Amino acid sequence: MNGKNTIQPTPSPPDPGTDTAIPALDRHVLERTAAHLHERYARVTDRPTVDRILTEAYREMARRATVKTHLSLLAGNFADSQLRALGLAQGIIESPLPRVLFIDDANAGRSQMAASLLLKHSAGQITARSAGLTPAGHLYEDAVTVMAEIGIPLDHAYPKPLSLDVHRAAQHVVALGCAGQVERLPGQDYRDWDIPNFVGRPLRDIRAMRDDLERRTLPLMREIETPALRLSA
Repeated sequence: MNGKNTIQPTPSPPDPGTDTAIPALDRHVLERTAAHLHERYARVTDRPTVDRILTEAYREMARRATVKTHLSLLAGNFADSQLRALGLAQGIIESPLPRVLFIDDANAGRSQMAASLLLKHSAGQITARSAGLTPAGHLYEDAVTVMAEIGIPLDHAYPKPLSLDVHRAAQHVVALGCAGQVERLPGQDYRDWDIPNFVGRPLRDIRAMRDDLERRTLPLMREIETPALRLSA
């Protein structure tokens, strides 16, 4: 790690003394979700690991989130992403699509916008994910607003921590204003886009940053597309 606080492992349980009780309804949903995830990823890992990843994801999100609704659903989505990344990193799951990971400090706007723009312009022919070094409790409302203006909803996006498995699964990593804090793993392509944090900036500045992200996303897409994907587009 070279002393850099960059990659967070799969979310860890809250500190001792924190209320870790999971409401009965959410616990029931998590049990059903764990069963479905284990059925889907049985080749990747065992059921106890699935249970742990899912429960820790729920507790981490409960600790960070400012809005506590739909936590079990969000935890299920995050655990699914973690397990797929684990399978990709181990070579158990194969994907023909280029894999791009956008990283910023809070995963509360910039990285989701970049990932969403890449997904839109590649018509789903490139896999794009986002993560944050220290995730915020919610997305910046202005980020949601400016993306809605161009027809890309971020309503279901949420801040996520950067995990080692997600980092390993990426082929291309784009750091948004945090390149010095992101560890470089062997065999991966790293880029630094100097897009400043949105905090305290007026809406017109965030629109300009959105347009800057789009201008950077298009050449990235063209560069990493494979010939097979170009033929199928």
